[in-house]
Amino acid sequence: MTLLDEIRSDLGRASTDALVPVLRHGQLPAIVEITDVSALAPGFAVAAVRLTDSREFFVPLVRDRHWRRAESGDGASLAALDAPAPIVVERLNPLPVVTTGRERAVDVDMTNDVRVIADSVVAKWQFLRQSGSLIGPRVVSHLWAAGFGDLPEPFATVCWNDDLLVSFARFLPGAEDGWEWMLDDVGRMLAGEAPAPSWPEVVGQLAARMHAAAVRPTRVIDRPVERRSLAPFAHHYRALLDSTLDDELRVAVERWCPRFIDACDTLTAADDVEVIPIHGDLHPGQFLRWRDGIAICDFDGNPTLPAHLRTLRGPTAQDVAGILRGLDHVAIAAAHRTGESAALGPAREWARDARGRALSAYRREPGVPALDESVLGALETLSPLHEAVYATTYLPRWRYVPLAVLDGDW
Repeated sequence: MTLLDEIRSDLGRASTDALVPVLRHGQLPAIVEITDVSALAPGFAVAAVRLTDSREFFVPLVRDRHWRRAESGDGASLAALDAPAPIVVERLNPLPVVTTGRERAVDVDMTNDVRVIADSVVAKWQFLRQSGSLIGPRVVSHLWAAGFGDLPEPFATVCWNDDLLVSFARFLPGAEDGWEWMLDDVGRMLAGEAPAPSWPEVVGQLAARMHAAAVRPTRVIDRPVERRSLAPFAHHYRALLDSTLDDELRVAVERWCPRFIDACDTLTAADDVEVIPIHGDLHPGQFLRWRDGIAICDFDGNPTLPAHLRTLRGPTAQDVAGILRGLDHVAIAAAHRTGESAALGPAREWARDARGRALSAYRREPGVPALDESVLGALETLSPLHEAVYATTYLPRWRYVPLAVLDGDW
């Protein structure tokens, strides 16, 4: 019996929830079949599983009495580092010495399966098999080689059939993502318990230093700067205008339609824009505040963009728009958390000031590449359309954020 036959025999009737991370329970359709497997180490394997909607996902497996999903306590991540062919392991920097392979789950990533090994190493298992999954690790390796150190040190990537399977990076002690610490800081300001936070400048500086490093040639990407048309982005956003939304969001989006169309026209006309290796999904959750400062993480790209737009290079305005709109979203979410509608006014005033400080800090940083102001304005305008579709499709509890932007003309 082959390994594939053995695993199919044990898991052929498993429910979807039995094979996916807890945060994914109840979100996915039924399983069609286990399409492929590969050994990682004795007693460990990985499987590719096809769903009824044609998507495929990866699941780490462990065998005790029979094969099952390997949970965080089973030690599958370190096993992947010594996997035989066809698994390919690329080691980037030496891993710290760990005395145990025991892991603990980190339930903060809505896209992938994140585990911490011995409070030293973060192993991020790619969940969905997606085109372009190796772009993020390549950008991280390029930035690290270019001298940008404000990110978790990359240790290794594990690939299977040219798809990212697991990435390993340094664990940052005490790290919280921006949806926690930024909201807490702004919430304390709104409550009169603390002054306005000073970190918007730091966020702008970090993004600028990242972009300044990104344009330096390295052994990873020797020609980082190119020029490209942004018309494909315009096509994407025009298609979003036809998305099915609930009545309240639909009415709010319709009021902005002339602005959205003008912004799409701007992107269509942007036919020769400088593009560089960028983050691609730079929202507050990607800024980790930890023991030694603030770092940028999760270079996985925007999971809601179609595959042909999740590319290695993009305009700097894409990241900058993410920061500026992200500050708006922090303000809205912090005000929402107070439970008082009157908090939205002071929150908006803070957001205006924070945006200005972040953008000024970005522009002041030495070596920062060109920022196309018209593209920046267009992407900022189109942000609430994207957020409305995202909330409807993936995260209904988020819908109050695009509604606040659309209804309040942020």
